[in-house]
Amino acid sequence: MPLIEWSDDFSVGIETADIHHKKLISMINSLHQAMSNGTSHEVITKILSALLVYTDKHFKYEEDLFLTYNYPQYEEHKKEHDELLCQVEELNEKFKTSKTCISIEVMKFLKDWLKNHIQETDKQYTDFLNSKGVR
Repeated sequence: MPLIEWSDDFSVGIETADIHHKKLISMINSLHQAMSNGTSHEVITKILSALLVYTDKHFKYEEDLFLTYNYPQYEEHKKEHDELLCQVEELNEKFKTSKTCISIEVMKFLKDWLKNHIQETDKQYTDFLNSKGVR
């Protein structure tokens, strides 16, 4: 059973952002499945590293839109992105050096952060960017 399931409640009304969000959900589900199955440290490291790279790519996409269209909440939104990237980078480094494991608490954090960020913070930009023709 997946940790997070995509539903229309996650849609922000911008096709590329929704595709990115679906991919992030899939990657978190893959990490959860690998952890639950007791998959090797090496495989989990690869999934976690890929999650970090893709998250950064997605954040850059959103931030480029914000700058292009002069989104008024850019600074606050970017701050949330930067904080999560720091946390995931730290987790990734600790995991790579075997100083931590991927626990249920870590998975809950990732799930809750992504769910809340999409459904609360990201949905705040929908009307603004849609009004600029971004779909």
